[in-house]
Amino acid sequence: MATPVGWSQGGSGSVCLAFDQLRDVIESQEELIHQLRNVMILQDENFVSKEEFQAVEKKLVEEKAAHAKTKVLLAKEEEKLQFALGEVEVLSKQLEKEKLAFEKALSSVKSRALQESSKKDQLITKCNGRREARSPSHACLHGHFPNSPVPVSRAGFHPNFCPRLRIQASPSGPHLRKGLQGPGRPRK
Repeated sequence: MATPVGWSQGGSGSVCLAFDQLRDVIESQEELIHQLRNVMILQDENFVSKEEFQAVEKKLVEEKAAHAKTKVLLAKEEEKLQFALGEVEVLSKQLEKEKLAFEKALSSVKSRALQESSKKDQLITKCNGRREARSPSHACLHGHFPNSPVPVSRAGFHPNFCPRLRIQASPSGPHLRKGLQGPGRPRK
């Protein structure tokens, strides 16, 4: 460092000593100022302004409120879901019971239909046996000529339908009436 104007270089030692001390103090203060500037630069980079902080803080409060609302809605929907799952379970059990009841009823109906079918076949066989016993000429005719057509009555009805004469009482007196009767179902 250069000697200031007006100071002599060979002057008293106390002035030089004071000057050296003053220079050391100035250098240390300059270094301290330089460090403080670096700290301020870092603070400017790492810190935000008060307005920005308040805006972010307000946004955080709004997000927390929205989160709380969403949490309440989630709890309600979760409750609805649990209720719906309970209903599904109850309905599944009920459906299973109804399915078993339906299968049991269907099995019963099938069994009864099979019995009725068997009974019908027996009745047809019995009816055919009686019919063959009553008209041996037809049986004989069909036995000798298997390709001959089934005889048809004059009215054009199938041979299982038999015309019958019925007597009906009326106030003017009894009348003969011709009626038709099918196999297995007598007319009244």
